Amino acid sequence: MSSRSSLLVVVLALAAATPGAAQSAERPTPLALTAASVAALAPAALKAEYRLRLTSTWPQLTAGESCRNGGEEALEGVLTRNPDGTYSGRFTRHTELLFCGAHGPAASACSLVLTGKGTVDMTGTVLGDEGSPSGRSLRVTWTPAPGHAAEVTGQCADAFKRAVREMYLSTPHAAEFPLTAEGSAPRTERLESYAWEVEVE
Repeated sequence: MSSRSSLLVVVLALAAATPGAAQSAERPTPLALTAASVAALAPAALKAEYRLRLTSTWPQLTAGESCRNGGEEALEGVLTRNPDGTYSGRFTRHTELLFCGAHGPAASACSLVLTGKGTVDMTGTVLGDEGSPSGRSLRVTWTPAPGHAAEVTGQCADAFKRAVREMYLSTPHAAEFPLTAEGSAPRTERLESYAWEVEVE
């Protein structure tokens, strides 16, 4: 419940208990309305499971016919609620990452393609969010699981290709999006701050 909502309930209760208010303290109606207000402000029930698909919205930059930066990544899976209220699950991950350009002050321009396929371990923490349909949002973080595969090809130096591969297989990622309530329809939203589009079921 937000601080504004809590303040509203307190004001309504105070008005109901103050002599000389528009409705006297002896009449029970204001207190009944206050209870109804509290119920209306209570967050909607969250689902025990959420099926998610995250698709990257990376910028696609072209500097020539054979020089592209961008690509696409997709994650798909199910998050299940834990006894402590957090969510967790294992997701499939498919990636094609395109790079073209110089990668250091002394290096000449080169291009590479990273192709990745495997699974990631995702966890989610529920946060209050007045703009969400359920009154809550979910902040998720994920890291590659053991055995995740990645191949880097192209004309760039071997040391740079190894560094890109290691970064891909070890870097944690995060995103935050509104949660839907129990019984609600699927929802798709573009997350401008994170360069992802998320489908929540």
